[in-house]
Amino acid sequence: MNVENGEQAPKRQENEKKRGRGRPTKEDVKNYRHMFRLNDADNKRLLAMYRQSGKKSMSGFLAEKILNHKLKVIEINKTAIDFVMLLSQFFAQFRGVKNNYNRLFTVLNRNSGEEKARLMMKVLEKSTLEFIQTMKDFEEMVTKLREQISNF
Repeated sequence: MNVENGEQAPKRQENEKKRGRGRPTKEDVKNYRHMFRLNDADNKRLLAMYRQSGKKSMSGFLAEKILNHKLKVIEINKTAIDFVMLLSQFFAQFRGVKNNYNRLFTVLNRNSGEEKARLMMKVLEKSTLEFIQTMKDFEEMVTKLREQISNF
């Protein structure tokens, strides 16, 4: 060991003088591994795609497919879909009420005349207008929810 000015001399730079044995070290070491399982049909599709790609290794092929191609992630909100389905069932009920309302008017018109039928239906006019407004509100909500669901 050489001592210069009271300090220890630097060690021999072993890396520079190291003999060229073994495999050369890589600059960008690939340490991370991921695993997935496939059924027979999917495995055959994957192998066919791999053969067509002409890549030397399966890992290179998979990394290129996963990292260089855009993936579309679809998130399905089951509760929103169920809610839209329940709201659309209301439309069937609305149609049923509308049909009953029309039948009632025709029966009243036939049995008591048009003027009396109109007077009797005047009693239902306010609730009918509220019913129509509620139906329009439901239609708007359903269309908005369908748009939101389709945008996912």
